[in-house]
Amino acid sequence: MEFKEIVAPSIRELFVQQITGMILSGQLRPGDRLPTERELADGMKISKSAVHEGIRELHRQGFLDVARRQGVTVADYAQTGTLDTLLAIMHYHGGQLDAKTCRSILQVRYYLEGPAFQELAACRTREDLKRLEELYQQAEEAAREDVYAFADAMFRYHRTVAFLSGNSITPLILNAFAPVSREFWRAYIEAFGVESCLERLRAFTDCIRSGDGNRACKLLMEGLREFERRTERTGFMRVN
Repeated sequence: MEFKEIVAPSIRELFVQQITGMILSGQLRPGDRLPTERELADGMKISKSAVHEGIRELHRQGFLDVARRQGVTVADYAQTGTLDTLLAIMHYHGGQLDAKTCRSILQVRYYLEGPAFQELAACRTREDLKRLEELYQQAEEAAREDVYAFADAMFRYHRTVAFLSGNSITPLILNAFAPVSREFWRAYIEAFGVESCLERLRAFTDCIRSGDGNRACKLLMEGLREFERRTERTGFMRVN
């Protein structure tokens, strides 16, 4: 039996957690100016280097704006944030995504994947269809393992659609969101059931085979909207 090493958070990490919590809870709002690094260090009884490194990390995550003459102010992270910002928000909420954030993610997915389905349906080849059939079979096998394996298979199917569509950027974006996407698929599978998810994959493949990209887009939108309605009823999507 192997036990994992227990590692305590560093002072810098604790500083980042505290400032992040104050921003996400509304104690600190966009435009608010932070005290100087020396004032923060003295007030929190930590080293100035820990504060300095913590501020750099929060700036990288999109939570703070750092200007040489204006000092450090709270950023509007909805505009300046990155994927790391989203992950920090999820961590702050104990691994949960609120309904508003879920809705935004679902909209982004439709904007990315809808055109991919249409492009692939219009330019599909025998090799493309063979690849999708292989992915469907892998999804069937994964469904017999557990929900996490099935979620990964669902993610790979949709990423491959984006790749086969000929867009070289969309797969990279989907890969960047892979941790969130896989948890989305896990929640989606638990909401609709394994058989329903497999049926939808089969329907996507049939639409692409027949060249009906519009039908594929409609199926995608219907699934995302139904999942959004279920998310709004529960108030959040759990992300472990």
